[in-house]
Amino acid sequence: MRIIQFLILTILTISCNDNKSTKIGFTEKKDTISKTNLSSEEPVLKTDSVKKVDIGYADTYEKLPKLTFETITEREFLSLESIKPMQTFKPEQNGNFFYIQTALKKHKFKKYRDYGGEESWSGFEYLGYYATSKLFAITENSTSENLGFGQLFLLDSLNDYNYNIISFGDGAIELPIPSINNKYFVYFYNSVYEHKNCDIGVLKVNDRLNPKNYLSEYASYYSQDFAIEKIVWKTDNSFYVKGYEEVYENEKWVKKYKYYKTEFE
Repeated sequence: MRIIQFLILTILTISCNDNKSTKIGFTEKKDTISKTNLSSEEPVLKTDSVKKVDIGYADTYEKLPKLTFETITEREFLSLESIKPMQTFKPEQNGNFFYIQTALKKHKFKKYRDYGGEESWSGFEYLGYYATSKLFAITENSTSENLGFGQLFLLDSLNDYNYNIISFGDGAIELPIPSINNKYFVYFYNSVYEHKNCDIGVLKVNDRLNPKNYLSEYASYYSQDFAIEKIVWKTDNSFYVKGYEEVYENEKWVKKYKYYKTEFE
């Protein structure tokens, strides 16, 4: 009788252990699935620091050639035909955001406007698309303590590289202008606090197979003689400038224009 009771007790113990093992195994499997689901969620999109390239630093330009200018007539300047450098279209919009679609993904940008409070005058502004170079032009703007700040960058529509062009001042540079055959970009910045000061930067367009070096600093110029209203390329190595000086006459500021040209190798 004792032998039978022992056998029954042994069978019950084994059965309980099997059930416990089964429950533990099920729980572990369930936890594993749960963790897998969490890790497969789409991550928050962040700027890829590897694909952000800053160009246009003053100390870099200091080591490079300086442009030289000579005076020309208004007639010479007007003899050149301005070429529309980019395509403009209204990007997809939704509320306070607009979207730029590249070959890799859709980018989301908060619109530039006065949001009030701590966010006053912050956001992005879409400027256009360089069809030949496959670059979107966008500015990022903000205000801090009643001072405005801006930065222009070019977003590559093929590989998502972001070419951030360092400004010569607090605000963003003027829209870069491609040369006749898209071998260079020229851009300028007029001093906010002076009446005849400007900076000019020239970027060289390189082989796209090396995206980090696709755009590189080539030459620059700083003027205390004129600000810039317009630049027009004559060739890939020469452009004309419509410059001006603001003078105070008859109780108002008036622009006095002069025209210049430069050529580089």
